[in-house]
Amino acid sequence: MRLKLLLHFEEPFLIPYNYPRPLYSFLIRAIKLWDPMIAKRVHDNKKDIKFVASKLFPVGSAEKTDSGLLVKSGKVELFVGSPAWPVLEALANGLAIGIGQLHILGSHLIDVGVRPVETPKRLSGRKLKTLSPVSVYHNNPTNGFKQWDLSPVGQPNSPFENEPAVWKELVFRNLREKYFMVHGEPFDGDFEIEVFPESVKSKMFRIKRDGRTGRYTQVRAWEFHFRMRGEEELLRVAWDTGLGMRNAHGFGLIGVL
Repeated sequence: MRLKLLLHFEEPFLIPYNYPRPLYSFLIRAIKLWDPMIAKRVHDNKKDIKFVASKLFPVGSAEKTDSGLLVKSGKVELFVGSPAWPVLEALANGLAIGIGQLHILGSHLIDVGVRPVETPKRLSGRKLKTLSPVSVYHNNPTNGFKQWDLSPVGQPNSPFENEPAVWKELVFRNLREKYFMVHGEPFDGDFEIEVFPESVKSKMFRIKRDGRTGRYTQVRAWEFHFRMRGEEELLRVAWDTGLGMRNAHGFGLIGVL
């Protein structure tokens, strides 16, 4: 399930280049306004069904600045998906009652439009694209780093002999975990993902700040075009929950090209 949101902020509105944390805080606050218990489950329980968000898309002209995209109209589009309708319902209702009080980096929401987006009947074999960058990380890389953000096409300084293969393995493992949360049973079928190398672009983001050291967690994520092949039930989990990790912060939402 997916919603398309038309958000109108005080203009001009700045879409920050480092959007994940402000976007996540905005969405969680909106859900909390309508249902604090759902917001708490989404925020606190790592093994519970969550949501996946796209990046913010400007409506009308936008100007690049040092901090982000300045949208003259104040209007942006945002897609949010979840396999749990109560999460999307709480978000939509929270946005409606939060007009005037919800904000992103001080720019307050002044209007919102919500409409459902139909799930494609078939995803397997179709050409797809990322609507927000895909984040896949390894917690125990061999180079001594605490964490390594993997690329779908590999990196020259990678600690892995075949980084794309590890990336695909972690994407599939993550999807199986989400499938179990959604359906309550393990997935034992096959899955394949083909990334088109010429479309791949990487971006660096800050997602959270350590309260003790004041340092930000840096994340590298990738945008690309791709195809998936497999059982439609598994691919719909990818559609509803996103590819890769950190989905609620605005990573891994996919769309039809």
